[in-house]
Amino acid sequence: MFKKIKWMVTISIFLIISTIFLFSQLALAKGKWQISPHYGSWSLRPVESMIKDLVEDTLESQFQGLIEEYLEIIDPDWGYTPDIHFGSGGTNLGLEVRFYPGGEDGSSSIGLAVEKSELELTLDGSITFELADGSYVQGSADTRLLLEPTSYHLSLRWDIKPSWRLHPYIGFGAGIGSLNGVLTYDDVSVEAYDASTATTVTVTYPPGQMDLADLLEDAGYPTIPLPILQLNLGFNFKITNYLHVLFDAGIWNGFLVRGGVCLRV
Repeated sequence: MFKKIKWMVTISIFLIISTIFLFSQLALAKGKWQISPHYGSWSLRPVESMIKDLVEDTLESQFQGLIEEYLEIIDPDWGYTPDIHFGSGGTNLGLEVRFYPGGEDGSSSIGLAVEKSELELTLDGSITFELADGSYVQGSADTRLLLEPTSYHLSLRWDIKPSWRLHPYIGFGAGIGSLNGVLTYDDVSVEAYDASTATTVTVTYPPGQMDLADLLEDAGYPTIPLPILQLNLGFNFKITNYLHVLFDAGIWNGFLVRGGVCLRV
C-alpha cells in the first residue's frame, strides 16, 4: 500500500508542477496551442550487438563461477561457446498538448504528453562449457520481457525557421512511467555430461512468468517509477495554418521513430 501511495504522490507532484509551468505561459496573448496524437516504433537495434556481447560476457563469468563453486572443477583449458540471440521492438502511442508562447511563427514551445508504450526484449539461445576431458554443461532458454508503461512527459522544443512550410525542430525532455512488465520464459533446460562415467543428466523446467516488480523486489532492487529521457530531431510540415504533420526520430530510453498530426488553435 505504501508503494502505491508513493507512486501516486510522485505522479501528482509531477503533474502539478508541469501544469503550473505550462499554464503560466497564457499571459502571452499571441500564444498558440497545438494538440498532437502520434504513433511510433521503438527499438534497441542500433546497440543490440553491444548488449549481446555484454550478456555473453556476464553469462561466461557467472557460469564459470557456478561450476567452480558447486562442482569444484577448476580447468584452465575449459571452452565457452555462446549462441545468444537478442532482439527488441515495440510501439508507442501518445497524445501531446503543446504551447507556443511566440504564436504562429514562434520558435520555442513547451509540451506535456501522456504515452502508452509496449516495449519487448527477447533473449534466447544456449551456452556451453566444455572441459578438457570432454565433459560439458549446456544451458538453454527462451525469455521475453514485455514492458507496458504509461508515462507522462514534459518537453521543450525549438523549431528552426518556423515560418517555412517544411522546417526542422529539435526537442528534449524527461518523464516518468509506471513500471509494468512481465518476464516470460520457456524451453529452459540444463544438460550435463560427465566424460569419466559417460553419463548425461538433463533437467528441464516448466514454462512460467514473473511480474517485473516482484522480480526486482525479490532481487533487492527498489520498484521506483520508470525514469524516461527524450531527445528527438524532426520535421514539421504545414498543410494549413491549423493542420500540421510531424515526423521525428530520437532517443526515448532506446530509439524511437514516430509520426503524428497536430491541430493548432
